[in-house]
Amino acid sequence: MYVGSILAASIPHRVWCKVVSFARLPRLCAAGLVVIGLAAVGHAVADGAGASRIGFVDIPYLIDRAPQALEAEQRLESEFAPRQAELERQRAELAEMASRLVNGGLSLDEDERRRLDRETRGLERRIKRNEQDFREELNIRKNDEFKNVRILVLEAIASFGKEHDYDLIVSDGVLYANNRVDVTERILEYLAHDLAN
Repeated sequence: MYVGSILAASIPHRVWCKVVSFARLPRLCAAGLVVIGLAAVGHAVADGAGASRIGFVDIPYLIDRAPQALEAEQRLESEFAPRQAELERQRAELAEMASRLVNGGLSLDEDERRRLDRETRGLERRIKRNEQDFREELNIRKNDEFKNVRILVLEAIASFGKEHDYDLIVSDGVLYANNRVDVTERILEYLAHDLAN
């Protein structure tokens, strides 16, 4: 009610109607919730309820550097290494066949040249299919692995917030965060400690 009256008083009726008519109500509601949250924090401090603890977290940074993410990358590398090696072997074979076709083409009889050309094109098509399958499967596995990492990171943020008595931890949509409230590195340490146990 208090924040609503501030918003209503600060926005002229014509503008308010335009904002609503241009279907910006979801953004306005989200902004209102942030304002309500900050007003509540400010109100608690003004009432002498004690200082509120607010923190900021850079989630993409955490997901990139979390030990669980590094572990997932290593798992994926070892899982897909044999297929990567096979693709490299096939590419080397294709390069050797293409070289024979270009360099030794004059010394080959017509039938052998056609056969080598057919085999080269067939191998090239197989390699393209294998590369596409490889990329698709790798992307699927990466998405699965990093979905789990995202869940762990979000759980770690919530646990860290509760354990260290934070009232609010924010992430996306922050335009400025002082280093005093940036708890990203501390949560990264929390994730490393969690992995060790």
